[in-house]
Amino acid sequence: MSATVRSLHDSGSMALRPSWSSVGEVSPGITARSETLALTAIVLLGALLRLWGLFHDLPFSYYGDELHFMKLSVAMGTGDLNPHWFHKPALLMYGLAFVYGLYFVAGLALGRFHSTAELGAQFLSNYGPFLLLGRLVVCACGVATIVVVHRIARRAFGDPRAGLAAAFTAAVLLPMIVSSQTIKSDVPSGLLMALSVLVYLRTRDDDRWRPLLGAGLLAGAAMGAHYYGVVLVPAYVAMELWNGVTRRFPWRRAILRAALLPVLFVTGFLATSPYNFLDPTWGRSYLNHVKATFVPEPHKVLYEPDRKVAFEPGTSKAFGGAAVNFVQVLTSADALGVGLTILAGLGLCAALMRRETRWYGLLVLVPALLFFLAAITVAAYHVQPRHLNAVFPLLATLVWPGARLFVGLTPLRPRYAGKAAAALVALACLPSLVSAAQQDRELTRVDSRLTSYQWIVGHLHDGRILLDDYGPSLQPNPAATERQQALLRTLPKAPFTEHQGKRLELLHRFPPADGLDIVELGHPWWLEKEKSDEELRRDPTDLDMGNPLVSRQPKPLAQYRAEGIRYVVTNSEARSKYFGKMREHGKNFPSFLRFYQELDGLTPIRTFDPRTWGGKGPVVQVYDLARNQERP
Repeated sequence: MSATVRSLHDSGSMALRPSWSSVGEVSPGITARSETLALTAIVLLGALLRLWGLFHDLPFSYYGDELHFMKLSVAMGTGDLNPHWFHKPALLMYGLAFVYGLYFVAGLALGRFHSTAELGAQFLSNYGPFLLLGRLVVCACGVATIVVVHRIARRAFGDPRAGLAAAFTAAVLLPMIVSSQTIKSDVPSGLLMALSVLVYLRTRDDDRWRPLLGAGLLAGAAMGAHYYGVVLVPAYVAMELWNGVTRRFPWRRAILRAALLPVLFVTGFLATSPYNFLDPTWGRSYLNHVKATFVPEPHKVLYEPDRKVAFEPGTSKAFGGAAVNFVQVLTSADALGVGLTILAGLGLCAALMRRETRWYGLLVLVPALLFFLAAITVAAYHVQPRHLNAVFPLLATLVWPGARLFVGLTPLRPRYAGKAAAALVALACLPSLVSAAQQDRELTRVDSRLTSYQWIVGHLHDGRILLDDYGPSLQPNPAATERQQALLRTLPKAPFTEHQGKRLELLHRFPPADGLDIVELGHPWWLEKEKSDEELRRDPTDLDMGNPLVSRQPKPLAQYRAEGIRYVVTNSEARSKYFGKMREHGKNFPSFLRFYQELDGLTPIRTFDPRTWGGKGPVVQVYDLARNQERP
């Protein structure tokens, strides 16, 4: 590379190699200053849409995954850096643990804490600060992704309009916003994947090893945040081997660079989530899952709990159905939508058709195709809009060339083509922008679970409470804590029991001011058919899916009365899993059907219906078993 080209490249100029030039004409009238102002406005819009709903439901959270990430991160403060749970890698947990450590140091300086035990006690009695800090971390990753997407598209297509269109798409895309408002790993992983691609783009203009090293390590770090990052490695390897085919590099060097990439990837993954390697649990379970997918037992049926779909793995019917499901999710209003999907598809075609941008088109196509193949095999029927945050940043970079290609097929005069393409991008993004604003408005409504919590804490101190899942968050008092400690001593070590001893000890030392005598009822959401509590607590798979301190098989109301239960707090979300549209599924859970049917024979002493005050959340009902009031 000449000194002049290298200087322009390092300064962020559009001047790239001739083989990496822009799609379409050079954009007229877009100065560096106007581009910066436009990008700033887009980033502020994206930040506003994310921050608007960020504070929802504090100091509570009603999302199980969010609470689980937060709890594991706080537990690492005990010195045990092994998460003991490998459904997600550990990088986000380590990041949150670091932020919580800074919070503790600040609390020490201000005299708010005097020991880690006091920090743990505050966490158990008030999740609010920890939830907010964790959400801010994920939100920051979401906002940063907008900037990275802009840089990728601008560098790839040599046109500031491509960068601005990509940034605007990332700023207003509904799943990228929603996933930035809770503590989950999809957005951080998507950011690291985008950063890896941005660094890898430099290899087109910089023959040194540094960009390759950075891209490989960042891909491994993306894997450390979520397992999505693995799809980048085959793409990079293919690109490096293609350099040998095109004689850009001698074959020996091309092969060496390609061979180095998996090593770099594993190094990045090991550095950011080491216990995936040090603890045999993940490797064993992953290999068993792959074997069950591609070498299934005869007539073996797998069950996908999110979609409530049972299927035989390894069959063409399973692959075909999962492929249809993937397309439906991708094009849904909760994901990319039909309009943006079409523009991204056209943009991919436009990139592949031009010699100057074909390399980038392949760089996007290969990981997107691998993600799709994984979604119809090892993760069949599992894909949700939030999972696609791994590929949304890359797909967003294709929106502008897609709009330009579409406009180019019309009889519109060339001088109006740029404005027409910009209008087309804005029109395609409009449904997502409107949905995001509506979602934020919905998130900020008062939740029925908060309202019912306030009433329950103020009124139900004279009896034991059976608390159904998906309802208000209640804290245990010393009596409830002692029962859980006794049960914990009978259970084997498992992901959900590893740190329970410390938690219960802190609850016993520092009883929450709002503690109540609660017994928790959970739901085996991952199962197709009901199991007894004894069966669940003996099965390693079940112990890995849910907290065994929670009962997941309701008893008859008469038995609950005999055991000293006076109140039952339940909700419409829990009930909906077995009735209505889920009626056929509910037949496999006879204990839950009986439980809710028995409650239907009683009159609740209090009902919290969010429709009465314009709120959100499920309908929460409180029953008094001592009154035993039957419906007329």
